[in-house]
Amino acid sequence: MADQRVNVHIPSHPPVLDSVRLQNIQLTLPAAPDPWHRPSKPQPCTASLNLSYSSAVAAAIADDVSLSLDYGKLYRRLEEDIRTMGHAGEVSAQKMVSIDGSRRDEMLGAALGEDVRLTAGIVANCGLGLLDETAAGVRRMSHVHHDGRRRSSASAGSQAQAQAAIFSPSAPPAIDGVFGQCEVLLHLPKALLRAEEGLKYRSVTVWGYRSRNGAAAVDNLAESERCPVVLEEEFRIDGIRCYCILGVNSHERVEKQAVIVSLEFKGPGQLPWGSTVINTYQAMTRAVAEVSLWDADCG
Repeated sequence: MADQRVNVHIPSHPPVLDSVRLQNIQLTLPAAPDPWHRPSKPQPCTASLNLSYSSAVAAAIADDVSLSLDYGKLYRRLEEDIRTMGHAGEVSAQKMVSIDGSRRDEMLGAALGEDVRLTAGIVANCGLGLLDETAAGVRRMSHVHHDGRRRSSASAGSQAQAQAAIFSPSAPPAIDGVFGQCEVLLHLPKALLRAEEGLKYRSVTVWGYRSRNGAAAVDNLAESERCPVVLEEEFRIDGIRCYCILGVNSHERVEKQAVIVSLEFKGPGQLPWGSTVINTYQAMTRAVAEVSLWDADCG
């Protein structure tokens, strides 16, 4: 079951986007049932993320790193969030919704680390949260600059002049927190005995806005409730090895040949189909391998 649906507004992409990418981060946590179906058993899991946001060209013009997003801080925060997840009650990943504002109730009771969607949600919220803090810092700098300019008409130094240009009305836009998108890729190479490349999961999460009375607030986002919206999800199972009889000629039916099968499930995020995949991907993988063997014997 899912909650009541409401309309969610997704801001359009800014004219120019910047991205911060972290690749192949090693996560140490119970990440879904292990190949022998035992829960809460640590297994290898790598995460990559691509955080997209409004252009940080202002930081380059001002030569001021405080106007940009700190990828080192992003990595450290992600490491901390993963290590401490579940220690403070409901985690941010359990607040994610679909494009229509619904939330999967079954995810609320899932053990952290046992559902790859929750793990990916922690990664996505970590990136979006840091983007929010960075944008807030830029806004504070803008207020300080305008207050200082009212108190004094003189500016000292090239950096001060650059910052004056940045915060002028005609300047390129600095980072803001209205638009944010985080693509997350998780890879569990040992999750499945029958699949050589294990389980892969990808999600795309953006900031969405819904008003408190249930209608999307397009004109005044500041008065809207902001929520992380999972636009799309993808599950991939690569390297399922099946041995089948291929061909119609008699000499082609003497030996079975290896066939490598991949399964891909892709669609809108936070919908029932995703829960079905989570609950059945091990059984599906086993069925693909064993049914192919059975069919080959019958041929």
